[in-house]
Amino acid sequence: MSAYNTADLYNKYVREQVSEAFHKECIDSDAYQKIFDTHPCHLYTPNYFIRIGLALLTIVSLIFSSLLLWLLFRVSDTNGFIGLFIFFAFVSYGLLELMVSRKKYYNAGIDNILMISVIIFIVTAINIGDFPAQYEITSSAVMLICLWFTYRFADTFMAALAFMACLAFLFLLYTNFGVIAKATAPFLIMIITALIFSVMKKLQQKNQLVLYRSCLQLVMILSMLTFYTAGNYFVIREMSNEMFNLNLQPGEGIPLGWLFWIFTIAIPPVYIFYGLRKKDHIFIRIGLILLAVSVLTFRYYYAVMPAEAAMIVFGAILILISYALIKYLSTPKFGFSFTHVEERNKALLNAEAIIIAQAFGRKVSSSNEQVEFGGGSSGGGGASGSY
Repeated sequence: MSAYNTADLYNKYVREQVSEAFHKECIDSDAYQKIFDTHPCHLYTPNYFIRIGLALLTIVSLIFSSLLLWLLFRVSDTNGFIGLFIFFAFVSYGLLELMVSRKKYYNAGIDNILMISVIIFIVTAINIGDFPAQYEITSSAVMLICLWFTYRFADTFMAALAFMACLAFLFLLYTNFGVIAKATAPFLIMIITALIFSVMKKLQQKNQLVLYRSCLQLVMILSMLTFYTAGNYFVIREMSNEMFNLNLQPGEGIPLGWLFWIFTIAIPPVYIFYGLRKKDHIFIRIGLILLAVSVLTFRYYYAVMPAEAAMIVFGAILILISYALIKYLSTPKFGFSFTHVEERNKALLNAEAIIIAQAFGRKVSSSNEQVEFGGGSSGGGGASGSY
């Protein structure tokens, strides 16, 4: 169950979509204002400077409050500290629920810090004690807490932490089974991230989860990055040295090194090709970034030319490719264009706002001069700033 009013969250989402449409000049100011007026949102999300200030104030308050409570209880033994940190975690969570219910804070800085403080207090309580399988308990606890925060407060950062904690827990649990498990752990991570990506992709298409789309999209991006990282030769070799004590000397390879070289080189072009085929800019951008990482990984072990010369040569090649693509796509081809869509066809993009309103149960007219919005009971969860 969400801690926020569902209508406020839906209205916030609608406002975000309409603000984007307005800045792309898809709708006029009158239609923009009418949509805002018919989608009221009572959530408090200040600008970034105020968020930072509130976050710093919350950190200072938590530190001094914790020190004061410690002085009052005079705790000195390990069990006492464990109980005290768990108590701090419950107090922080209680304050979080109170702030959200009374003040309607949504990514306001205070609520974000309180969520992080709960995790820090719980992790500290676990690690100051002498528990068996301490790392596994820590990662599983962080995963469960972050999953609850993601579900309860629709927080994207908590979704990212839940994803990373889940991978850490499964990795630590799997590597306890022996040498074979350690050798095949990268393949396990690749399989898990691929499964998570496919699940998130399906969930993102469900209209019921529209409030969690940013969380799902971030997890999808992290899954793509982790899938490549788990197959990157540099990552596997260096982690094997550090975690599994292989003590590899310079020039020595790792078992199945040729396979990890294939993953390192082949995954970025596959991402780019898939992105071009599906017109998915996320795949294209991540593929381009990872392509540069692949080049750096190869050069780390096989230096073909000095770093300065390599940067000049590859920079010149990228400039030439970019220029050629700009000239080639100045006229749209195969669904791609260098020209911004809204500059080419504003009339078509003007329909986006109408579609948004219709999707949320608003009556609209097809006139470009005026867009009338009627009743409807649903809302969205989007922008809260002014433009």
